Amino acid sequence: MAGIGQCSLDFLFTVDQYPKEDVKCECRDFRVEGGGPVATALVALARWGVATRFCGVVCSDEFGREILDGLAREGVDPRGVVVRPSGVSQFAFICAVPRSGSRTIFWRRPEAAPLEPQEIPPDFLRDASVLHLDGLFSEASLYAARQARDMGIPVVLDAGSVRPGMMPLVTLTDHLICAEHFARQFDPQASVGDALQRLKALGPSVVSVTLGNRGSVSLWEDIPWYLPALKVPVLDTTGAGDVFHGGYIWGLLQGLSPAECLRWATVAAGLACRSLGGRSGIPCVQEVKAGLDRLGPFQPWSPSQAQSQAQLP
Repeated sequence: MAGIGQCSLDFLFTVDQYPKEDVKCECRDFRVEGGGPVATALVALARWGVATRFCGVVCSDEFGREILDGLAREGVDPRGVVVRPSGVSQFAFICAVPRSGSRTIFWRRPEAAPLEPQEIPPDFLRDASVLHLDGLFSEASLYAARQARDMGIPVVLDAGSVRPGMMPLVTLTDHLICAEHFARQFDPQASVGDALQRLKALGPSVVSVTLGNRGSVSLWEDIPWYLPALKVPVLDTTGAGDVFHGGYIWGLLQGLSPAECLRWATVAAGLACRSLGGRSGIPCVQEVKAGLDRLGPFQPWSPSQAQSQAQLP
């Protein structure tokens, strides 16, 4: 299992309510851990027993060393990560409000040149069963996706927003799991259901739009299906989408159907919201299996269904 994308060092804390400007606010539950869309998905997969390798960029600073050490501690092979000799690695300050289930992220991209295609190790995709991308290194992602297509390796894309190079990447993607923000950007005039149809027409065999605590809507044949989120007490939603992708890929590796992959992803992502941080709350396989019994069924999609769904505060 191989992944290419950005990686971060996250500084997380909780507050009772988000403060107004120019005031002091005491925070609680502070922790520091690695983050990043693909990196966190790979951590989830590694905890579930999958051999994983990661390719990205860090700087030769303290943040970069902690990012690499964190991946290695989790069993993710970080040897594909390029270390730039200067600059500051990507980091984020994340403020979670458990009472509302919301969180605010202040982040800074790495002070380093993006990953280039020639910096991907020549054997990076050798024996890989899936390639997971977030599209944040557009040229490198396109290069790897084309390689994967030639090698018959399915590509899973985590699409958070429409940025340069993202739409060509969608045409090389087999499983597109995107945020609602991405679907709205893709076609501001279209409904989510129409956006699903249009995105699937670009090439992916499965398209899913995640709707946060309202669940997800997915298309893998001709009918869009809605799946509600797992209802859990929410502490922090950071990384829930990343764990969703990890759960979906885990299902692919087990040979599960799209519906079963999405159910596993939904439960894993919901359970991850019980703890502070994108990685600290990743559930074990047994927890996900047990949670499947608590998940509602798929239903034909209608916007009113999602509007009525919400996780417990």
